[in-house]
Amino acid sequence: MKKLNKDIEEKANLLNQWILSQEVVQEYQKYASLIKENQQYAQWENELKKMQQEIVQCKHSQIDCEELINEYERKKKAFDENPVIYNYLALKQDVNILLHQIQNDINQQLKKKVDENDKNLYNFSIK
Repeated sequence: MKKLNKDIEEKANLLNQWILSQEVVQEYQKYASLIKENQQYAQWENELKKMQQEIVQCKHSQIDCEELINEYERKKKAFDENPVIYNYLALKQDVNILLHQIQNDINQQLKKKVDENDKNLYNFSIK
């Protein structure tokens, strides 16, 4: 059983290396680093999060917060349209699509293997 685990670990490491070598992943990591290094992006994000919390509290207390919502939407639009943020979010979505495709492929292959094993087990038990 340990050999099987070692094989799986090796294949997982190879898959991880392949994923990290993909251009979309490398670009995503570049933009993630740019954002992490620039405190302004973190400040903008924190400000938006605080505004979201204020909006939730106002709505919960049934206080009119239309002006706050408008300000939040304006700032959120400016944040999302920033070229670095925009590219980061687009690349993040592309990487997520890639990872979901890989996950789906693995699940399909596992299902085929399980179905094949079930079929073999069923055929064995009939004989």
